[in-house]
Amino acid sequence: MDCAETSERESARLRALDRYRLLDTPREQDFDEIAEAAAELCDTPIAVVNLVGDGRQFFKAEVGLGVRETPLESSFCRHAILEEDFLCIPDATNDPRFAGNPLVTGDPGLRFYAGALLKTAEGQPLGTVCVLDTKPHDLTERQRRGLIRLARQTTAQMELRRALREQAEQRLLHERILDSAIDYAILAMDPQGRITRWNTGAERILGWTESEMLGRPVEALFTPEDRAAGQPEAEVALASEQGCAPSEGWRLRKDGTRFWASGEVTPLKADGRLVGFLRILRDRTEHRAAQAALQESELRYRSLVEVSPQVVWFGDAAGTITYCNAYWYEYTGLPHGDADEAGWIGVIHPDHRAATRATWLAAATSGQFYEAEFPLRRADGQYRWFLSRARPVRDAAGVLRSWIGTCVDIHKRKVAEQRFKTLTELAPAMIWFGDPDGGLSYLNDRWYAYSGRTPEQSLPMGWSEAIHPEDLEGLLQAWKSARLNETLYDTEARLRRHDGAYRWFLIRAEPMRDAGGAVVGWLGSNSDIHDRRQAEEHQRLLTGELQHRIKNTLALVQAIASQTLRNATDLEAAREAFSARLISLGRAHDILTRSSWTEAPIAEVVDGALAVHRAAATRIRVGGPSVLLAAKPALALALALHELATNATKYGALSNETGSVDLRWHVVHEGGMSRFRLTWTEQGGPPILMQPARRGFGSRLIERSFTAEVGGEVELVYAPTGLICRLDASLASMQEPYDAAVA
Repeated sequence: MDCAETSERESARLRALDRYRLLDTPREQDFDEIAEAAAELCDTPIAVVNLVGDGRQFFKAEVGLGVRETPLESSFCRHAILEEDFLCIPDATNDPRFAGNPLVTGDPGLRFYAGALLKTAEGQPLGTVCVLDTKPHDLTERQRRGLIRLARQTTAQMELRRALREQAEQRLLHERILDSAIDYAILAMDPQGRITRWNTGAERILGWTESEMLGRPVEALFTPEDRAAGQPEAEVALASEQGCAPSEGWRLRKDGTRFWASGEVTPLKADGRLVGFLRILRDRTEHRAAQAALQESELRYRSLVEVSPQVVWFGDAAGTITYCNAYWYEYTGLPHGDADEAGWIGVIHPDHRAATRATWLAAATSGQFYEAEFPLRRADGQYRWFLSRARPVRDAAGVLRSWIGTCVDIHKRKVAEQRFKTLTELAPAMIWFGDPDGGLSYLNDRWYAYSGRTPEQSLPMGWSEAIHPEDLEGLLQAWKSARLNETLYDTEARLRRHDGAYRWFLIRAEPMRDAGGAVVGWLGSNSDIHDRRQAEEHQRLLTGELQHRIKNTLALVQAIASQTLRNATDLEAAREAFSARLISLGRAHDILTRSSWTEAPIAEVVDGALAVHRAAATRIRVGGPSVLLAAKPALALALALHELATNATKYGALSNETGSVDLRWHVVHEGGMSRFRLTWTEQGGPPILMQPARRGFGSRLIERSFTAEVGGEVELVYAPTGLICRLDASLASMQEPYDAAVA
């Protein structure tokens, strides 16, 4: 296409645009609403009803720009009017047509554009209904179709105004608009105000049919008070004078009800002659009521906000603070209206500024709930702790539109928390807080130091991994019961130390209640009772052992007494024998008591058993290896040696001045085990001429005690040269407690 043809086409397009006479005209509500509808439909910050003139583009309506025209050189729409119906540019930085375009490379940094053409019936492109954004974007098919429909509605509005100026030429178009605009009541009147046309929208909104209203005066729509005030005539006069007159107020329906109408009145002329008027109105009752309710609500809300005893603030969708109530300025001393980032960041304590700002920006970016604690500087320079919270405000579609937040003074609570933390860290026990649901929310450093676990590993339920597996089920049952019954929690369990060892702890917790008595948490402590538990266990074992020893000793004493008295020839002899045996038993007890009844050296046991016969000590030769004896074998051996020494003194080798006793013991190894053997040999005493006719108590005591208590063997040989007694037992039975039932 050559330059001449291009110039002719452009001239024709400009002539078509000029017939509408919309360039440099004031803003009009209908076009403004179309731009608003386009921005809402496509979810963009910028929308324009744009007319492309000679070297410039004029914005009949705009949202988000703030200007009415821009040069054509940087216009996106000059490319759009070259398209058939629609142009969409998802990202202008990737389109060579916009390389170097200042609106893309500079402010405002436009990236996205989508425009539906405004075309005449002849196909002349006049401009666009377009949407723009500073970030890449795309449209759904629904949005694309909707934008095209808005462009058609814009063209319809333009044609309507053209029809009012060129009535004869566009009567058919006028009729089509009247019939299709069902949301608008559109009616035509003759110069005297009688209705000549009544569209479907008028029938739907007002209730009368066209046949009922043709020929009737338009005053039927007005309230009596407006008719009395001459409102219908005033609107017509103003429309005749200025070419258009707003019409807004209460109007009547056929059923007598009132509704709030908003519209306009324009004159209809043919060849410069007035032929009537066109009246357009919409039912705005709900919108007006909503606006009034919103204004009233906002007034009440702002009144409450301004007298609030805490900071209340608002932010826009991007996270910029737009409003703070009076409390903020009174507290901080900042000038009223100073709510920008530098202002509010500047009154936060320097140590908390970066973290607070990062938390707020993260929430604003993600659209999530915001919460932070920080010290805030007062007007006198003092800092107090505040809790700041904010939540996003979303529209019906879920789009974030703004933020509402508060800042509450929590200084007393923070001071109390710090004091409590200091006390808990100094406490010798582990201190913890429990939630009503059973999880832990706090543990002091002594817990962590003992277990070697981190807060992340321990809270809220990880603490259970430090409990000894054998104690865990009982502990959890006690914890569950305490929470269910809201009673004292008291139990004992073993807790694993950081080195893997377990120690016993006393674990207790008291329920914490609010003013209404409801449990809101638990305050607990863990105290190390391991040493006490060990001491108690040791004491229990000692007590049991003592009881056992006393019973055994009493049984032995009872047997000694019974046998002594049974075999005694007179009471004096019985007394002496019984006393000697008790003394020997007592000495053996003394030896065992010194070693806490655990073990006794054989040399001490032998020395104690023979102590009552010290006069003949030089005539008793003793020898053998060092052997430690358990308690029962030591007592049995002591009694046996006492009986042997007593018998030797009365009847054997120690009954004269020349006899002697040889006492030897040793340990031998046979068949893979060790055995203890002791031999008592008498010589030089009165000769034994015959075997005894009966066994005395002494021999029976030796056999009974050594066999029963040790599980050993006793051999008594009555040789002519003197008595020989051999005691034989496994070394293990002499050194460990012997269980007769096992033997």
